[in-house]
Amino acid sequence: PQAGNLDVRLFSDPRTSFHPKAYLFHSSESDHARGFVGSNNLSRSGIETGVEWSLSTREVQPLVTAFDQLWADKRNQPLSHEFLRTYRTKWRPTAGQVVPVGVETEPPTLSPQIRPIQAEALTALEESRGEGFAAGMVVMATGLGKTWLGAFDSAAFGRTLFVAHREEILRQSRDVFRQVRPDAELGLYMGAEKQPEADVVFASVQTLVRRLDEFAADEFDYIVVDEFHHAAAGSYRKVIDYFEPRFLLGLTATPERTDGADLLALCGDNLVFECGLIEGIERSELVPFRYWGIKDVANYEGIPWRNGRFDPAQLATRIETQQRAQQAFDEWESLCGERTLGFCSAVTHADFMAQFFTERGVKCAAVHSKPRSSDRRDALADLRSGKLQVVFSVDMFNEGVDVPEVDSVLMLRPTESPVVFLQQLGRGLRLSEGKDHLRVVDFVGNHSSFLLHPRVLLGMGEAGDASNEMILQTLRSGEWDLPAGCSITFDVESIDLLTMLADKKVAGTSLRTSAALEQFCTEYAAEHEGRPTAAQAAAAGYNPATAKKQHGAWFGLLGHAGLLEDAESQVWGKYRSVFERLEKESFTKSYKLVALKALLATGNLRTGMSVDALAERSQRIVASDPRLVADTTGKAMPSPVDATLQAWSKFWRKWPLDHLAKVGGSGGDSDAADSERVSATGLGAAAGAGALFRYSGDDFVPTFDVATEDGDAFDAMVAEIVDWRLADYLLRPKAAESGSVRCRVSHSSGSPILRYDRTLNPELPLGEVPFSANGEEYAGRFVKIALNVATRHEVEGNALPELLRGWFGPDAGQPGTRHSVVLTEGPEGWVMTPDLPPTSA
Repeated sequence: PQAGNLDVRLFSDPRTSFHPKAYLFHSSESDHARGFVGSNNLSRSGIETGVEWSLSTREVQPLVTAFDQLWADKRNQPLSHEFLRTYRTKWRPTAGQVVPVGVETEPPTLSPQIRPIQAEALTALEESRGEGFAAGMVVMATGLGKTWLGAFDSAAFGRTLFVAHREEILRQSRDVFRQVRPDAELGLYMGAEKQPEADVVFASVQTLVRRLDEFAADEFDYIVVDEFHHAAAGSYRKVIDYFEPRFLLGLTATPERTDGADLLALCGDNLVFECGLIEGIERSELVPFRYWGIKDVANYEGIPWRNGRFDPAQLATRIETQQRAQQAFDEWESLCGERTLGFCSAVTHADFMAQFFTERGVKCAAVHSKPRSSDRRDALADLRSGKLQVVFSVDMFNEGVDVPEVDSVLMLRPTESPVVFLQQLGRGLRLSEGKDHLRVVDFVGNHSSFLLHPRVLLGMGEAGDASNEMILQTLRSGEWDLPAGCSITFDVESIDLLTMLADKKVAGTSLRTSAALEQFCTEYAAEHEGRPTAAQAAAAGYNPATAKKQHGAWFGLLGHAGLLEDAESQVWGKYRSVFERLEKESFTKSYKLVALKALLATGNLRTGMSVDALAERSQRIVASDPRLVADTTGKAMPSPVDATLQAWSKFWRKWPLDHLAKVGGSGGDSDAADSERVSATGLGAAAGAGALFRYSGDDFVPTFDVATEDGDAFDAMVAEIVDWRLADYLLRPKAAESGSVRCRVSHSSGSPILRYDRTLNPELPLGEVPFSANGEEYAGRFVKIALNVATRHEVEGNALPELLRGWFGPDAGQPGTRHSVVLTEGPEGWVMTPDLPPTSA
């Protein structure tokens, strides 16, 4: 081809079929463009005389993006005379294939269809990448096809890694990807099965984290991370820090901001798309549900509660009884349908329930991990066909199981987390012919952990996590705000029990500094599989920084509450001063946090690394997030992404590193991008007083020493602080839009009020002025610095505390919380709305 007129590249990969046909045209003088996708070859018959089918579209950008990704694929090579000479020696004619007479050819497999909700998510992901993000999280309720979404989105990339923590999830995800990417080689990487060279690798995080050195950092173009529990966060972090994909996708089905904060942090605090269970039902993507909460006959008092769960041995003595099984059987017979999944707490529990039901003429099976288990696949097939009425399981069906025909769920185990609760509920919400709703039978016991059930049910349709006060109000009113066809019914005894449990917690709220935060942490641990992280506490509306005054630092509060693991407690005791200094460090810009993130990602927090290597990794972190790029851009660094390593390293030393080392009087980093101040440091400068790091020749090293046996726990705890503070910086409420005023929720005499600075917001009303909130009309008494009273028509007393607590819970405005509202003046007057942080899952 003539130089300058045509550039041709050849896609060469014997494992991958390559047959796209598209023609993209755009004007050099305007924004007009047109794309044609179809069967036409670039020939006279293909364009003029032959029978061809093609689709014309003006939505060209997705095609251009896909083309650019293929063009940049490392399996391409330029067309050259040298290539043609080599190809000529290897080419052999393909023998014609003759189909024998009487042999029916297999019909082509139909491509899976992208559901509308998945199409919206795919568009959001493409837009996010277009903005410059290299990672993001998607929240999609169980049954909406989040694994399919990952398969569809990965198709335009090269090699893909799918990471999860259970074999069932990996195998079913592989089956999904096989339908979306039929020409790709799919391989497992777990236990004895290891196919690391496959196009798409499905790896267990446990196996992968032990064998990272077998992979190159840029081995994969695209990585999918399935939702995980807090206990596995460290392993996932090591995997994510090691690899350098072009895009990282985090998937979760959990709508709670609090529980999703850990995964969100690993995805760069970038929530790309969200569709929860309620929206899925409203859009007819899932079937409605009818939920019954039944007072459990089992007595849970006195059973030891450790790490978010009951002692297994003692729990078995309370729920594996004839009385409890009879209750379950009676409720199943009265309320359930033809195909039921029963979730049990242990192998012995599943066997016990299966035997009890079998003795009463019910066709059922128990599926678990022990040899005496029924075959998992056979049991599911028999349940689909109707040969079985009930399948009892232990964890096997929480995740990675698709049985649309299931019309009933029997929750026979205490549920440790919202993730598990929603996974069990979601097992029966998939659409299936002849199924118009799902029946859910749940058992409510006499332990505070059972408050999780109404909390999750309320949270499915809320922007935030439901408070105990919201639980009380809803139980008393019976109004759950559900889509058409759904219902939630608690029997009288369970309502009385849950009301007592919730009322006790609301009444016990303390007003001491940091007490609200400590109470939240304690209650969270009582309902989950462990304590909250700092990012989770912040996502729930609490401020971990309030722990400093009374407990020295966040981990001091957790230690005081008895919520630290043994290894964490040991690390806190030995290195308390490091954590206290870390929390006192001023972070008015993101630079120092990015530097710490780079030290953690490379595993060099405790050893240090060269300034140039640290700067290089920090630059890659900045380049992966447009918010960090914008934060770093200024006079001193006009183009962070394109800067040479020499220029960037000089800039990075001058600002975050000098400031972390506190040399030359450096402290904060707020003026780094726009100031022309000259740093008074050079190579080999000593650390300033109280600095966590110092220079040693060309290296940047810590001033603290950590014992080898404490290393992993220490790194994880520092990462927790960095995640929280970086999320706080990236997601903190920005200035209100024009015509709006952000007001802080504070307190007076124990009741929440609103405070504001009238000098900065002179447009705020003064005196008694009406406003609307939640569709209701209020009369607010605006004084100089606060709004502390609001009344409603024909309602006695001050209605403002009830309004604010309804949004933010019983701790609204108390010390240790960070809540705010936005007042906006519109054509019909002032409107008040809660200012909720943009996080999820």
